Amino acid sequence: MIVKTYKPENPLLKRYIECFYILEINSEEKPITYLTFPNIYTIVTVSEKTITFVNENIITIKHCPSSSIESNLVCNFNEPVLVKYEGKINEITTYFKPLGINTFIKDNLKDYSEGTFPDFNPYEDYKNVMTGILSIKDHSEKIRTLESYWVSKIRPFEDLLLENVLSEMLDATNLNQSMTELSHKTGRSRTTINKHFDQHICKTPSQFKKIIRFRAAIQSQLEDKNKISRSYNLDYFDQSHMIRDFKRLTGFTPKVFFSKIKAFEQEQIKWIFV
Repeated sequence: MIVKTYKPENPLLKRYIECFYILEINSEEKPITYLTFPNIYTIVTVSEKTITFVNENIITIKHCPSSSIESNLVCNFNEPVLVKYEGKINEITTYFKPLGINTFIKDNLKDYSEGTFPDFNPYEDYKNVMTGILSIKDHSEKIRTLESYWVSKIRPFEDLLLENVLSEMLDATNLNQSMTELSHKTGRSRTTINKHFDQHICKTPSQFKKIIRFRAAIQSQLEDKNKISRSYNLDYFDQSHMIRDFKRLTGFTPKVFFSKIKAFEQEQIKWIFV
């Protein structure tokens, strides 16, 4: 299996896209299964000659010679998902920052997100272009071509309320800030904030906050694996709060989770192989 992660090179895309990754599995390899966990990014995955089956929190991607191309959107899962790959896989994925993908689509994100793993086909030329990109053998050229395509689809998008709320939420010093406090700071009601999150992020503010705290704990632990457990529960109200959130988001206690986690390249992708 090959997994390569790339940061966007184009200055315009750096504002909207966290990273890309290429995943390749040859036909001789055994099926690969891993757990992935909720994050704050909106993810667009494209693969050729595959067919995908979704059963609750299990996603199976199988090689299918008679299929052409699949493109799926992931933006609203809030529990661990088991992913299985079977057969030859050629896949490329774009991780959009919060509100990032909204700059590339004409409708609200919610309009594209119906279902657990919805088909994503936002433009008339999209799947034809993605087919061509997947056929490129050189990884660097593949990413350059993908970047050029995303740049060509940039369009104006602005939601000042969400931008202000996200700025507060993503501030490491404000991880425990309540929605009541955010409402007062922005001068908008919690109902209004919830509506904007639903339309453009496809998560509730509480889900989003929970994931931010969880991901911060992961990053803290990965940066210094010798830290004692107290170091990654500083953003939680208490240890029971941390354990409860970790179990909901990963199915594991923090101790078990950190003993299993695998980090790839720039630590943008965290998986547990099972």
